[in-house]
Formats: sequence, structure tokens, C-alpha cells
Amino acid sequence: MRREVKPHAQKVQCGIFTCTATPRYVCLGGYFSMRHSSVGSVSELITSLLPKDGTPVLNRVLRVMIARELGRSVDDEVYESARDSLYSAGVIGRVRGQGGQIFLAKSDAKRQPDKAEAPSRRAEADLMKPLERFLQQSFIRELDIPKHGTWLVKDTSRLGPPLARWARPDFILVTAMRFRFMPGAQLDVYSFELKAENGATDLAVYEALAQTRFTHFGYLVWHLPEGSKAEARLPEITAQCGQHGVGLIRIHDPDSDNAFETVLDPVRKTTPAAEVDGFLEQRLDEDERMKLLSALDGARP
Repeated sequence: MRREVKPHAQKVQCGIFTCTATPRYVCLGGYFSMRHSSVGSVSELITSLLPKDGTPVLNRVLRVMIARELGRSVDDEVYESARDSLYSAGVIGRVRGQGGQIFLAKSDAKRQPDKAEAPSRRAEADLMKPLERFLQQSFIRELDIPKHGTWLVKDTSRLGPPLARWARPDFILVTAMRFRFMPGAQLDVYSFELKAENGATDLAVYEALAQTRFTHFGYLVWHLPEGSKAEARLPEITAQCGQHGVGLIRIHDPDSDNAFETVLDPVRKTTPAAEVDGFLEQRLDEDERMKLLSALDGARP
């Protein structure tokens, strides 16, 4: 892969704004056109959402993050114009291939080569069963699902489209219930992205966020034992999760349910019903689908 950074483009004064000189944009009477303003807001979000240490982020993941911030999707032309403008100005760099990634160029020169880290004490595969046990017991108790409601926990780490890396949470938890007085029914889908001791990075947060394209609540679950050198990253990872509305669960000791700590609760996402429906249709078997439908279509409690 090639990492490219272009030198800063010259800037010119246009009315009351200072703009990067590029033929793509036009300033009229000191004011931007509506499209330029839209491109400008997306440019600001790109620079604010990219990791400050220069870690590259996939374009498609960054677009999900921007859409969450704006509350709407971003047109291809607007995103590409914002990205290309920042690239021309030398603010960001690009990594070719693998779906396309961008990074903050101003941080790249200061970035030191990653030091080899000691292996995590427990591999991610060894943490799957403890997490499943926690979700089925302690986590469900905290949700306080009514007796007439239902729920299920499922390992989805190997389910879904074969190339959809960002659409394969390690676990999902689905709850379904009806209410006594309020009309209709409620279905909530939780996604959980599990990381071993040295696996929690900015990209792990973005992965958990990207999974909320199909779910209502996203969690990053991190095995972080007491005294681990990785504890130095905890404040940064917590801040990243908080910024994007992602929940954070810390596993102090996977062998004890009492050692699972909810550091941060997630913010509920307004995920389109059609996206949730299609996601569950691909990942649940017939018995699981019927279990949920029975709770959703049943008589009021």
C-alpha cells in the first residue's frame, strides 16, 4: 500500500472567508454557495472524526460516522469533494487499496513506528464463551425484560456476507415485547464487538459504531486486566466511545461475571427498520424468528 500526502495548497481571501484555491469551488460576495457550505461542514467532520494519531480509517466507515453526526446520509459527490479538497490542501493523506482509507496528514510525520506489543493474555476466541455467559445472565438481568417479553443471544461472528467485515458483530442480543397500554410492540437489537487485551484501538471503536448501521445499540467489549499496560489507552478509548454513542464494557476477569464492568452506556441509534429487518433475516434461523414474532404479535399483557 502507498501512503500519499500532498503539499499544502495556497489559500486566497474571498470576501470574509479564507478558502483553499481550487477550481472546484466558487465564492460569491464573501458567501459560499449552499453546496460549498455542505462540503465545508463535511470537511470539518472528517478532520474532527479522524484519529489524531494518524491511524487510517476506511472511507465507508468514516461515512457512517459522518451520517450519524449529521442525522442523514451524505451524497457521494459531497463526501468525495470534501475528501479531495482536504487531500489537495495537505490536511489528510490517503492509503490506496482495501476500500480506500484516509488519515490526518499533520499527525503522520510525528507518528512513531508501532512497538511490538506482548501477546494478549487471553485470545479473543477464548473470551467468546465468557462473554456469551455474561450476556445471557448478568446483562439480561440488568435489562429487566418483562415476563411476557422474550430475548435471545447469538454468536454472529461468522454470519452474514463473507466480505462484510464491518457487519459481523461477535454477538447480538435481541429483545422483543409488547406493552399493556401503549400501542404496538418494541424490538431492540444490541451488537457487541469483542477485543482482546491489546486489540482495543480507534478502529475497534469505529467497527462497533459501523455495526449500528443494522442495530440500535453498539458496544465495544474489551478484556483489560488490572495492571495491563493497555490501561494507558482506557481514557482515550472511553472518550472515543462517548463521542460516537458506543457503549464500553470492560472485562477485568473473564472467569467472573462480577468482573464485567459497564464503563459507558450506549446511545440508542435511530436505525431504519428495513436495515434492522434485513440484518436479522440473514442471521436468525426459523425458530429464532418465530420466537421473536410470537412476542411481537401476541396479545397484550
